Amino acid sequence: MSESAAILPTEREVDTRGRLIEAALRVFSNRGIDAATLREITEEAGANIAAVNYYFRSKDELTRSVLEHCLRPINEARLAALHACIERSAGEAVAIDDIVDALVRPMVEHSIDRLGGRAAVRLLLQVRALPRPLTNTILAEQFDQLHRLFLEALGKSLPHLSAPEIALRYDFARGAMMQILGDLDPAARDLPGLAVSHSGLDDARVICHLRRFISEGFKAPSAEDRTSDRPSARART
Repeated sequence: MSESAAILPTEREVDTRGRLIEAALRVFSNRGIDAATLREITEEAGANIAAVNYYFRSKDELTRSVLEHCLRPINEARLAALHACIERSAGEAVAIDDIVDALVRPMVEHSIDRLGGRAAVRLLLQVRALPRPLTNTILAEQFDQLHRLFLEALGKSLPHLSAPEIALRYDFARGAMMQILGDLDPAARDLPGLAVSHSGLDDARVICHLRRFISEGFKAPSAEDRTSDRPSARART
């Protein structure tokens, strides 16, 4: 047997597994994980039901593989960018703009798929809106360390804010990213009630706008201080 013949089955297996993951991503993002059927996924992938059992053993394991396929490259790029910022700062607090860029840029650049859509974003929005024990566990595995490291960096760079307020603003930042990227997906461009069209925005402009919006939000004075100084409604009356 030649060397090329020996590696051909491995290449074929990788191709089939990859096609199943990409097909499941498209079907899950369009139909939802619970509503999607294995038959729909295998038809989309040009495979048979037995292939799902062979490569993933169950729909739950396929779900895990799809989410890891979507999220790992984004979060690995985020962590690499954050670590690079910390190294460049040489022990000093990292500039907020740099932290925000490390959070935003990989999400924008790596969430777009080869068809020009953002199926990963649509799937993540669904998973967050309809939590399940399995997907909650997967999200914790993919995000817990990432969030901890970003919050630590933000805490050093934002001494005027308490930890709870930084965490709240961090959630605002994540929400802003998901909202705009969801709206930029071609599947949402004709969504009724979407008053503003974002279809002309390219990745560079999206990153620029998000970075400025989120950075200014982090740099703003503490809302807690202003709230505590404000008379209560009862006192004013």
